[in-house]
Amino acid sequence: MERHNSCLNSRAIIDYIERHYGSPHLLLKGLDEEWGDVDEPLAFLRDAHNWVSAGLLARMYANARELTGDARVAFQIGFESVTHQRLGYIQQILLKAWASPRVAVKRLETINRKFNRTKEVELVTQESDHALVRLHWLGDLEISDDFCLMNQGIYSAIPTIWGLPPARVEETKCQFEGDDYCEFDIRWRNPSLVQRVRLLIHNQRSLLSESLAEIEHDKQLLEHKYSEVQALNRQLMRKIEQILAIQQASGAILSELDYGKLIPNVLTLFLRTIGYQRAMIMLVDESQQMLRFEEGVGMDPSDLAPMDGYSVPLDRSSNLLARVAQSGQPLISHDAAQLNLNPKNIIIRKYQPQAIVILPLTAQGRVIGILAADRPEGEETVTSMDRDYLGVFANQVALAIENARMYRDLKESFLSTVKSLAQALEAKDPYTRGHSERVTSYAVRLATRLGMPEGEVGMLERLGMLHDVGKIALDRQILNKASKLSDEDMEMVRMHPAWGESIIQPLKLTKEEMAIVRHHHERYDGGGYPDGLAGNAIPMPARVISVADAFDAMTSDRPYRKAMGLRDALAELDQGAGSQFDRKVVQAFAAMVREGRVDDLLPRHREDNLRHLNLAKP
Repeated sequence: MERHNSCLNSRAIIDYIERHYGSPHLLLKGLDEEWGDVDEPLAFLRDAHNWVSAGLLARMYANARELTGDARVAFQIGFESVTHQRLGYIQQILLKAWASPRVAVKRLETINRKFNRTKEVELVTQESDHALVRLHWLGDLEISDDFCLMNQGIYSAIPTIWGLPPARVEETKCQFEGDDYCEFDIRWRNPSLVQRVRLLIHNQRSLLSESLAEIEHDKQLLEHKYSEVQALNRQLMRKIEQILAIQQASGAILSELDYGKLIPNVLTLFLRTIGYQRAMIMLVDESQQMLRFEEGVGMDPSDLAPMDGYSVPLDRSSNLLARVAQSGQPLISHDAAQLNLNPKNIIIRKYQPQAIVILPLTAQGRVIGILAADRPEGEETVTSMDRDYLGVFANQVALAIENARMYRDLKESFLSTVKSLAQALEAKDPYTRGHSERVTSYAVRLATRLGMPEGEVGMLERLGMLHDVGKIALDRQILNKASKLSDEDMEMVRMHPAWGESIIQPLKLTKEEMAIVRHHHERYDGGGYPDGLAGNAIPMPARVISVADAFDAMTSDRPYRKAMGLRDALAELDQGAGSQFDRKVVQAFAAMVREGRVDDLLPRHREDNLRHLNLAKP
């Protein structure tokens, strides 16, 4: 709302209507769009510290004319605002212009600037009982001749402050009738000396009393305003936190494509900003027409156990979660007991939610799931500001989930395609058939034996099949060459880790995942390829796959040699421990072989291999 007039002006209109016609609410007719977040418009319009637009005041004057049937009601409003001392600046007049109406008129421009931004006041001439005043109304404001009448009423009533008859105000020119300004010829009667002294004494006492009352009123008003400012500051800080949360959620859409990390991160962010205790996401299973539990936060892991596998048919209208998913309409309640929830439902029975919110997750015009949260009763309710935030946040979450799912599906599809291609090429070569599967199995078991983190074991399980994918680019004649490879041939072979990395580049894998393909031919002493990494600079998954790859190569037939026995293969690994391989990895793998933990993967018959180690059972 623009600010042109102090609410002293609107208060004068309200007080006049209230004195003569009762309820002033009809003055607000057609003004709904002006208020925004103002809960009590009349109280706002009566507060002298507030300001309103000229357009709002013009519509209030028009409503007053319609209500009273008096075309000149604005004159009466202005007049009574002085005679009833409802304009706060009358006190200023009494203090500074006690001598006579002449001094009061002289100060009209100062008074005008303090309480109006709609006009300029020009005092053309002034005598002891006469003045010529011009009002220059600003042309870009929504004003009417009611403003002019209001001022005429005020000027007419000024002498009554001294107990004198009203001034005679004659409008000689009118800007609203085509003149350049409004011009008033104002004439009044001056008080006698005795009247001045008597009124001065009376008014000083009256002013002291009124000033003390005004100070007390202002004190209470300041306390109220201070409380309002504190509340607004709290709301502002909360809104800022919510906007930041939305920005972070938006950032997740662009940066977090790991489906497993996205949902718990988003839920944690949600709880932190909205102040709920627990939150969960359930996603729609289109094929089964079910709503399935996906992830929850704010609970101990043991508390989440009952939710594992929890699902709700989408057509179960009695279930609130399914109802929100079907309707796409959010549900917010501060007292879950009023919702007639099924006490046997696992969520109600286990978690006993109080204040709850259930939001549809909508992406690309369809509901893909729901976001539900609860918090203890007795806390502040969800405001309209919160509702807006919740809707925006839910949309951001839905988009983030949909993007992550699409990326996951594309990634898995591409990975599957590459694996299939690698397997198809291996299948054409009797010497390498099954090599990648066996290397992957060796590596996963070895990583588990070494106690490597679950994430690294998972990397080997997903990407071990692709460790040699770069050989797709190699000439098959080189791969199947029965004689010793030439230096040129070896240069080409040494390129396959880098080629493999290029092939899987579109998967947007992590650096650690890419290392399985790029660095599985690095040597522990730094003499390997393609980057000459040494020692712990070689990622652990690559060190593991290197041992598994070498062992399978040695125990398999190749065009240029027959397979080694297990004893010889383990001896080769031991000889390379500390130079080609990580000694700790070799020792763990050798122990696995001797314990028979890889017998099912060996390319030759189990008994033949055991005899190579002299470990055959009697």
